[in-house]
Amino acid sequence: GLRCWDVRSGDKVLDVPSLHQGGVTSVQWKPGNSHHILTNGRDSTLKILDARASSVVKTFTEPNFRTLTNHASSSFSPDGAYVAAGSGGDNGDVFVWNAASGELEKRLSAHKSGVVGLAWGTGGTNGQQVATVDKSGVLTLWA
Repeated sequence: GLRCWDVRSGDKVLDVPSLHQGGVTSVQWKPGNSHHILTNGRDSTLKILDARASSVVKTFTEPNFRTLTNHASSSFSPDGAYVAAGSGGDNGDVFVWNAASGELEKRLSAHKSGVVGLAWGTGGTNGQQVATVDKSGVLTLWA
């Protein structure tokens, strides 16, 4: 589950015990949105959670996407329009979903082992650059 506390008061402000089966591996606030949180879970799904209502807004899944480590990351695009995560399976593909529709937009292949880390920044020729790293330590920059 996901539990959040106010760091100033110590009060619990969010408690969603059944968000993901097996636990949450990463969280990220949606850029420009103070109440949507992207989570990656050991159940091989990504979810956008509305922190105000403690409810799931959108779930992202794909049969070939697998979250296999306790530290697997996911990320919103800088404009918040997309979400991405790398599969921890043998293929190491990177999956990009449309944040509004939930539809899979792209599946990128380059890694020879499972992806364990992903960050999305504003670099590259189009202002959208993704960096991924796999289990064998290979870093790939996608522009």
